[in-house]
Amino acid sequence: MAKLDEIAELLTEEINGFEKSIDRLEKVHENLQNLPLKADTSELNALLKEYGNNQKNNIEEQQRLMERILHKVERSVLLPSWAIKLTWGLLITVLLVLGFSIYQVSRMSKKEEAAYIKGQDDAIEHYRTFFADSPGAKELYQEWLEVEGKK
Repeated sequence: MAKLDEIAELLTEEINGFEKSIDRLEKVHENLQNLPLKADTSELNALLKEYGNNQKNNIEEQQRLMERILHKVERSVLLPSWAIKLTWGLLITVLLVLGFSIYQVSRMSKKEEAAYIKGQDDAIEHYRTFFADSPGAKELYQEWLEVEGKK
């Protein structure tokens, strides 16, 4: 029986301690309800709104840049390397032919003059030989020149 008395006494003490804890909890609860505590998220909302605006501006700027890049890519012309090499080869060939043609044209007057002088010398030599071989023809030619000179 002594044990039951001890257990009863312990239970009574525990119940008293529990009641005191409940009293303290009620006082704390009353103090908390009396406190004017409100959750103020306006600063957090302002920060989130500013961050959202910055993100929106960044995305719009990236979209503008992407549109410019796409526009430039669409306008660009992609040629294979063999076509570029062929074009350069043709350009160089045309320039060489043009340069050679200009050189030949510039020398043409000298060639014509040299050919004219050679033809003149050949003709004079031919007539000298002819007149040397046929003296009668030379006399007839001299007479003809006199008659033509008088006219």
